[in-house]
Parts: sequence; structure tokens; C-alpha cells
Amino acid sequence: MNVKRISIIVPVECFDKLETCLRGTGVHGLTVTHVRGFGEHANFYQRDLLVDNIRVDIYTGEDRAEGIIDSVINFQAEDYTHTGLLAVESVERLVNLRTGEEVAVSNL
Repeated sequence: MNVKRISIIVPVECFDKLETCLRGTGVHGLTVTHVRGFGEHANFYQRDLLVDNIRVDIYTGEDRAEGIIDSVINFQAEDYTHTGLLAVESVERLVNLRTGEEVAVSNL
């Protein structure tokens, strides 16, 4: 099974447009998590420097991953935000907890 997890971290205000972009690429499901952190754009007006962001996790087959990645990169360039991170990881095993069976790549 060649499953990839694509994790995208963007500012909260970018999420709606990112979701539209992902739906346009045929993404059937995603997980959204509110996260806080700092890096290139720290919040210097607060003591803790943390900034609110959104993390989107997508599980997909290896064959579809590059298309999703390219769409997100192009979306960021067209939207002139150029902010956020994208990471791709290989998934060793993906199990549906309801059925206990491994998820087929064709179902992603």
C-alpha cells in the first residue's frame, strides 16, 4: 500500500480558500486541526509569540499526492499568501477503526 499523508499548515484566514482548492482537486476527505505555533511569522505583540493556524491532514494514494501538492503550491502563489508549510509523509499502515480492516488506496 503506497499511502501518503499530506499535512498543510496555514493561517486561519487562508483555510476557506484552501478548502475550495482541495475540493477542486478531488480530495474526498480531510482532517482539520486548530494549532498554535511560531516560526517565520511570530506574534511579537504577545508574550508567548504563538500564532493561530490551521493544520489540514489528507490521506491519499501516492499517485494522487503530486497533483494535490502542485495544486496547493499554485493556490498559494496565485493567492499571494506564500505562507504556511506543506509536508508529505509515507504511511506504513492505515486501518479503519470501525471495521478493523486496512484502508484500500482506491478508497482514498
